[in-house]
Amino acid sequence: MITLKRVCLILFILLCFFIHSLRNKTNESLLIQDEEIVVSLFTVGDNLIHHTIYEAAYVNQEYNFLPFYEDIKPLINQYDLKFINQETILGGKEIGLSTYPAFNSPYELGDALVEVGFNLISIANNHTLDRGEKAIINAINYLDQKPVIYSGAVKNENISQVKMFNQKKIKFAFVAYTYGTNGISHPQGKEYLANVYSNEKVRQDILKVRYLVDVIIVSMHWGDEYQDYPNEVQIKQANYLADLGVDIIIGHHPHVIQPVDVIVNDERETFVIYSLGNFLSDQKGIDRLIGMGVGVDICKKANGKIELKNKTATLLYRYKDGSNTFRIIPFYNLDNDYLNDYEYYFEKKKRLIQTYFKDIIVN
Repeated sequence: MITLKRVCLILFILLCFFIHSLRNKTNESLLIQDEEIVVSLFTVGDNLIHHTIYEAAYVNQEYNFLPFYEDIKPLINQYDLKFINQETILGGKEIGLSTYPAFNSPYELGDALVEVGFNLISIANNHTLDRGEKAIINAINYLDQKPVIYSGAVKNENISQVKMFNQKKIKFAFVAYTYGTNGISHPQGKEYLANVYSNEKVRQDILKVRYLVDVIIVSMHWGDEYQDYPNEVQIKQANYLADLGVDIIIGHHPHVIQPVDVIVNDERETFVIYSLGNFLSDQKGIDRLIGMGVGVDICKKANGKIELKNKTATLLYRYKDGSNTFRIIPFYNLDNDYLNDYEYYFEKKKRLIQTYFKDIIVN
């Protein structure tokens, strides 16, 4: 016979079990809510290959650009997505290499970039049309065989300039634009060979993908050359892109560093890098030899919200020794043997980078 006391005991045990189970579910829910997926992004500026760089890379009758990038490879490989603006078209040796003002680079340059770790590439810039349609088609055919995502030129109008991809369960869209092509006209009816910016084109591109992806990254070849601050057009376009829902704007073309900024609206924040400066080039003048790499963590919460964290800028110096050997060296590895007064230049560029957004960490 079951006594009242035994019934109460059973009910008490069941209640304890229920409370324990409820606590476990609540804790699991809190853990899931706190979980986030993180994709890290690192960006560098203009890979602008002059004839002196070709000559330095030519050893034993072949081109090898990899040594120029070896110093920065450990830094780059800390990140998941690694962006570069390939300023000179990878048209290959078959059509003849060329330098300023109409550039063409060998495939071996692309091989080095892939080996170093770059996997997000803009080919939309003012030099895209330098060597015509053949060079662009060659570059596209080359890049199609590599483990990279590129934007800025396509083979025909039926192919989207906007590239969508997944990384660690975060859905991305990436598209690259240029302000123009140095006055070189597109072949008739083939405007897709270099993706020139317009507000209407951008609006259509972004609205098509905004609700299909978590994060939109836009590469912008814009601004005035050799100017430390963005011009009015850059600022207006950055705000326009932010209003459309772009998350990250990667700027290049001025060949010198410009500040970063964060534009906040009701739905999201937009991280703007106005200009990364040069990466590898043989331009003259200290400001054109100091570029930066900018990193950011793209975090997706369990509720789908995207947050951009850990924004950092690492100053980079393009070093050239007496034998015309090129190297890209992070400032944290410099001393006065590489660059006299490097600490002075570090502080100067740090102030510039932080002009609009003080919270970015500069290394």
